[in-house]
Amino acid sequence: MLAANGGALFYFDTASYVERGQEVLALVGVDMPPLAAPVRDDLGGPPEPAPDPGAPDTPETVDGSRSMVYSLLVGLFLWAGALEGLVVLNAALAVAATWLAARVALREAGAGPAQGMSPGVATLLALLPALLGSLPFYVAFLMPDILAPVLLLVAATLAAFAPRMRPWELALAWGLGALAVTTHLSHLAIGLLLVPLVGLAAFLVGGPRRWLAPLAMAAIAAAGVAEQGLLRVAAEVAEDAEVVYRPFLTARLIQDGPGLAYLEENCPDEAIPTCPLLDALGASDDPERLTATSISFDTSPGRGSFRLLPAADQLAIAQGQFDFALDVLRDRPLGTAWAFLRNVLRQLALNSVDMTLQTNPIVARAEDLPGLALGGFRHGRLTEARGWLAVADPAQALLYAASAVALLALALRRRTPARLRAFLLMVGVGVLVNALVCGGLSQPASRYGARVMWLLPTAAALGALALRGRAPRAADPGFSTWQGRA
Repeated sequence: MLAANGGALFYFDTASYVERGQEVLALVGVDMPPLAAPVRDDLGGPPEPAPDPGAPDTPETVDGSRSMVYSLLVGLFLWAGALEGLVVLNAALAVAATWLAARVALREAGAGPAQGMSPGVATLLALLPALLGSLPFYVAFLMPDILAPVLLLVAATLAAFAPRMRPWELALAWGLGALAVTTHLSHLAIGLLLVPLVGLAAFLVGGPRRWLAPLAMAAIAAAGVAEQGLLRVAAEVAEDAEVVYRPFLTARLIQDGPGLAYLEENCPDEAIPTCPLLDALGASDDPERLTATSISFDTSPGRGSFRLLPAADQLAIAQGQFDFALDVLRDRPLGTAWAFLRNVLRQLALNSVDMTLQTNPIVARAEDLPGLALGGFRHGRLTEARGWLAVADPAQALLYAASAVALLALALRRRTPARLRAFLLMVGVGVLVNALVCGGLSQPASRYGARVMWLLPTAAALGALALRGRAPRAADPGFSTWQGRA
């Protein structure tokens, strides 16, 4: 994909990671020339209003939405002058997670080298159908998205096979999973939700040491929690600043309707820190102002709101977003639940790779950034002329639909071993959890869906390979035993 496009794929946030990468390098004593211009973390509107000299002082803040770990990785490749190294890293992570799953699955199904199927060959064959889907785009994408499917593969492998895995295999699984949950907040949320689901799957499979799977998954999630804790310590020590997160939950609830209705009914009220946002939203009648993206990032007069408020109000709204979400849920439980479910279902239907392709605004934002060895941040052959998407989108959607059917069929076959069955089903569960976190808590977007969809053809191929070369066993738990536990 890198060669076909003539350059890497990148996104709005890539520029922010490059800037944060320089900052993280500076914290560890590596100085680099400053960027030609500071990266604007908005949608290109006018600058935010200057602070009011008469307003009370507000603490310095650091955006916790940008992972220190991923920023450090970007910074290291930036220091080397070859950000394309992230593409090599992305490919290595996808292959490593698939190889680990193939190795353990083949061994447990009795379809290993003795039956003529090595883990390396199985990995290659399993990834071939994924190359027709979204995998190449996310390998060439200078963003941490590839680590979401890596996390799901690791979780499925642990849920099914953890008690049978060797110590170094468990260590590799933990390393891959820990890197995943420390590189993006959505990955951490997915990891936390997967802990009980991995435990449930391990219980249903049964066998000795079933506790090892949820314990290993909890250790992975703990790495993400620790990264957030270190970010807070670093912000306080290095900059005397407070870590805050953009009010994604608040923006989501407002766009969906329940949040806006709650504010209109209860504001003005000094006890509700989100009320100033209602006044800002009322300054225009542009329908785009009510989208989660505009609320969180826009600074233009017609669509901006949150970013145009005084710094003290922005801080209060960001810090109070979880309380706001709970208040809206208590006030409008059915409307909030329906909006959440609707977003999850919408997310499951979104699988185009269109958001991995840079647009003119993305190129304009990143054009002055350094770090690429192969030219600059600009359009490539595939991003400038997008007519091929009209063919690629339905073809990839058909691939995913057929893969989902094949995955389910393999999981329900009577001759499928219980542990392989659990692996296949947990891959599907992981795709649902990704939709729940990204669609339900953030916003439905094709970028979030397509990043994990390549797992469906890969897992289906792995299941077929394991069953094809499987040696018959006298004592196979089969479907009935696993179903009985369920």
